[in-house]
Amino acid sequence: MSQTSPRSSSTSVSRAAALPPESHSASPWRLALPGLLGLGLLALALGLSQPARAQDFDFKGFGTLAVGKVLNGSRDTPLFGRFECPCAIADYGHGGLYRKSWSASPESKLGLQSTVKFGSQWSATGQVVVRDVDGLKAGLEWAYLSYTPDSHWTLQAGRKRLPLFYYSDFQDVGYAYNWIRPPQDVYGWEAINFNGFTAAYSTQLGDWSLRGSAFAGREATKDNDAAKIYYEARQDITWKRIIGADLELANDWLTLRFNIIKNKVDQWDYSDGTRTQVTQDKSQLIYGVAANIDWEDWLLRSEYSIFDRSDFAYKANGVAVAVGRRIGKFTPMLTFGRYRETNRWAPDTVQRDDTLSLSLRYELGRATALKLQWDRFKDKSGPALDFVGNSKLLSLSLDTVF
Repeated sequence: MSQTSPRSSSTSVSRAAALPPESHSASPWRLALPGLLGLGLLALALGLSQPARAQDFDFKGFGTLAVGKVLNGSRDTPLFGRFECPCAIADYGHGGLYRKSWSASPESKLGLQSTVKFGSQWSATGQVVVRDVDGLKAGLEWAYLSYTPDSHWTLQAGRKRLPLFYYSDFQDVGYAYNWIRPPQDVYGWEAINFNGFTAAYSTQLGDWSLRGSAFAGREATKDNDAAKIYYEARQDITWKRIIGADLELANDWLTLRFNIIKNKVDQWDYSDGTRTQVTQDKSQLIYGVAANIDWEDWLLRSEYSIFDRSDFAYKANGVAVAVGRRIGKFTPMLTFGRYRETNRWAPDTVQRDDTLSLSLRYELGRATALKLQWDRFKDKSGPALDFVGNSKLLSLSLDTVF
């Protein structure tokens, strides 16, 4: 590794002694998970093959065709020899970067989702998303079994999105928000999904709707996509013992969301050609708040998130605030984002950046939107961190749901 990792910060930790790969004891949890994932895939397959019984099968899809290019940037040398620069990061979680020439690979995607019902209380859901970030690949994003004992409670087991942020559940559905992408000063970390259990509760309190959930599980990634932005060599990263909760309150014009997650982080590095554990059982605490307002035609979007890794002497916070207005079929928005890290062990090797974005959404139809976005990224990292540099990015997307 030739560079510290701003959003994982593991290189600040003395390397642990080389350890063998994780133990794979045959716990009931590990035995149950493949079955649940298989059930999710079965739900998707049945939804694709049997559209006629609409009361039992719910089949949906979404897609984004996005193109973009870096207009100009201050870095003119490749990042780790992997990414040509000048460059701009559009998707931290999947390692999607735009370069000087027009490209549709970093953010274009196609998703298919199906839910199969088994009576009035049980269902299985599967979702596959195809991307072209690093070659055309299909990923199983959702695969879970749901049990609904009454109108308030839902219990789920399997693979889901990890609810790190306000848009986590539908971040892949570009039609659901006004930007081409949620502000990357807040969004995008090493873990996107998790395998585990969720208990969700919803009710109505006067004019307010309440939705909350508690969840637990783990996510193990091989050759982590987010780490490709920060490391020369392959990194395997596991978030284990995940336990967390989120709470959302909403009325006619205001939505508030709070979340907290605690887990342990393990990481393995392949710099010397062997799998070497560099991080083991390091604690991580994540918490955040989002406040969104829809007042007549005016929109306010805001989110603040903190990643506290005290075991690394490391802390990161990201904030984004956006103001927009609906004008007929158009929705222009102005967004400001800021990301800051502190690291007491390596104070000069931290990532700091600001992003200013102008976006414009146009409703093409009932379920299709055209978006144009200009981003100015100011890289204030370092001084000992050679990050991506300043850049200006222009991108255009066509988002649809079906």
